[in-house]
Amino acid sequence: MAKNKGDGGIVLFLICLFLGWFGIDKLYKGSVKLFVIKLLLNFIIVGEIWNIYDIICSAIGRYKLNPLR
Repeated sequence: MAKNKGDGGIVLFLICLFLGWFGIDKLYKGSVKLFVIKLLLNFIIVGEIWNIYDIICSAIGRYKLNPLR
């Protein structure tokens, strides 16, 4: 079940912090496509930067499933 952008709060922050390195935050929000992309990008270090961005956004309450949209 896909969650809305504003759902999650502390749960989303904790998922980003501990499991976001594997893209689980994207899977939690309902996007299998972004989950796979983030997981693959972690192998070439780009995903690490993406996860730091997601942690910061979830901490300040501005997390988006796809920040490019």
